[in-house]
Amino acid sequence: MSRDSETTTRAEADKWATFSLHGEVFALRVEDVQEVMMYQALTPVPLAPDHVVGLLNLRGQIMAAVDLRRRLGFPTRGVQQPSSMIVLKRNGVLISLVVDDIGDVLEIPTADWLEPPDTLHGGHRTFILGICPIDTHVVLGLNVEGLIGDDERPTQTPRNN
Repeated sequence: MSRDSETTTRAEADKWATFSLHGEVFALRVEDVQEVMMYQALTPVPLAPDHVVGLLNLRGQIMAAVDLRRRLGFPTRGVQQPSSMIVLKRNGVLISLVVDDIGDVLEIPTADWLEPPDTLHGGHRTFILGICPIDTHVVLGLNVEGLIGDDERPTQTPRNN
């Protein structure tokens, strides 16, 4: 491969942060990820949707924490099963995702992504951008806009001054 074609290939490849959830490998665009961390204590939110498991205070920034297992309809994790968090930032909105385990950052060329199969449940199509077969597994690319639904967006409340 010539140096020019190698540079072109790298430029066309997006970087994806991977993580596992219920034995599956998922990925988010690196530019949407602010940071990854071990699970942190959360403040419960009464009357929140089931998948919003609390609020996270990260250095003074308050954000909803979404259990991605619940959001995607997977079985809940066991009490003793450790979890991690991914903080996403998209269009000024912060949200924390609770996942099973953090993976690697992969460079995946745009051309390697395939359309989600027709067999994918209709509700999940909101969340999945595409699939990419890599080695012995399939990576599911997640749509951040689909994950940050209206019930996770912070609302502005008017202040009385």
